[in-house]
Amino acid sequence: MKYLILIADIDEFNPCKSSLGDLVKKEYKIKHMPAFDFSHNGHDCTAVCFGIGKVNAAMGAALALNEGNFDGVINTGWSGAVSGVYKGDIIVSDSCVECDFDLTPIGRLPGQKPGQEEYVYKCNNALYNAATSVEGFKHGNLGTGDFFLTDKERRDRYKELFSISAFDMESGALGAVCYLLDVPFVSIRKISDSADDVGVEDYTNSVSTDVTAFSDIVLKVLEKI
Repeated sequence: MKYLILIADIDEFNPCKSSLGDLVKKEYKIKHMPAFDFSHNGHDCTAVCFGIGKVNAAMGAALALNEGNFDGVINTGWSGAVSGVYKGDIIVSDSCVECDFDLTPIGRLPGQKPGQEEYVYKCNNALYNAATSVEGFKHGNLGTGDFFLTDKERRDRYKELFSISAFDMESGALGAVCYLLDVPFVSIRKISDSADDVGVEDYTNSVSTDVTAFSDIVLKVLEKI
């Protein structure tokens, strides 16, 4: 099987590449995006660093998917805790939604997109089952918006509206692209902070100390597929 591994931040991507060591076969770029190939447990993988935020996520996913026939997409990175998860936890997405897509003033539901049947993007069953079978991994709904969430009131509002467990800046956009292109998708996130007024400090500490977080996640999931 062939999988596309999508990572937003270069500070997540480079430690992942380094900790994979000799598994890395080739380094190159897809357009402007750093990429490398590696294999594990009989699976060939391409990892791509697409950049932070929803626009970068959507563009990066589309460009990378155009480069090959992938059997699925696995996204990983840091997320802020919203409900039922805590710093250091790893959460597998039940679904992903863009919390900041809002047409409620014209009568739409929060997150709802006109002309699109689904706007809460459920993750692929096979990838989800593989990821949730890893010991210690939790699961829940992921929310996305184009900002680093540090506002408790906004965090709690998104919890109420979307029943999310964690919040990040990319998974909803990646879910949208994979839904529209009919590509199996799952997002697996490690919790860096509590999405509150000390979130930046917690996030900075997580990024600087947990350098093998995402290589560990990816390898464990590939071993279950």
